[in-house]
Amino acid sequence: MKRNLNLLYFSATDTTAKVIKSIAKGFNEDAKEYNITLPENRIKSLNFKKNDIVIIEVPVYAGRVPGFLSEYFSAKIHGNNTYAVFIVVYGNRAYDDALLELKDIFEGNSFIGVAGGAFIGEHSYTEKIAAGRPNEGDLDIAYKFGWDISKKINSIDIFSKRLKVKGNYPYRKGMVYEPVMIDTDENCINCGICSMHCPMGAINKTDNKSIDIFKCIRCCSCIKRCPVNAKDINYDLHKIFLKEFINTYSAVRLEPELFIV
Repeated sequence: MKRNLNLLYFSATDTTAKVIKSIAKGFNEDAKEYNITLPENRIKSLNFKKNDIVIIEVPVYAGRVPGFLSEYFSAKIHGNNTYAVFIVVYGNRAYDDALLELKDIFEGNSFIGVAGGAFIGEHSYTEKIAAGRPNEGDLDIAYKFGWDISKKINSIDIFSKRLKVKGNYPYRKGMVYEPVMIDTDENCINCGICSMHCPMGAINKTDNKSIDIFKCIRCCSCIKRCPVNAKDINYDLHKIFLKEFINTYSAVRLEPELFIV
């Protein structure tokens, strides 16, 4: 059976996008992309067919699938015994239950998990943790993983075994999005880059200094993309946390973990 390759991903700072596209290259075929990073791209329902393959990739937030994405996936993404590959990208601490949770969500919506993986990306809060990752070596692993998955699918008519990945149920407690102000200093030129790329529509498009802190998920897309470095989180408790976080995880180097049925 000829299967159509689809990519479904959220990538606020373009880190996860690098991994999923490298995996797709390993399939050596054209792929249809569903980039659900922006809020307007998470409105319509998507229904995949039996002859589809869908690679789903999300960032890890505090060891879980981000809550707004799990709600979106559960309500609006449906399969029909559709083969699926589950990928999470995390900032060098741990992916905890995120991969298992992603798998459970999609298998509950009539997808068949055939592979899963956890990759490391530069942490959204700081370039001092997993700097520059995914790097060339990570992307080579992703490419080879895609090739291995494609070969496996083409050699087996029916997957009789169920995919097993790491994680525990009940899942660990997810991230609580307490309102934290993203500060904007006088360097801001109101260019609109931050508001254009905000995955929650939290930044006012005409006044880029105006941010809805109740919508913000601290993905740090605006901080990383600002061409004049006008945005930052100056909240004292955040600075204390970040210093301890860097001290704990900056010297650690974790590697991708891969699972195939």
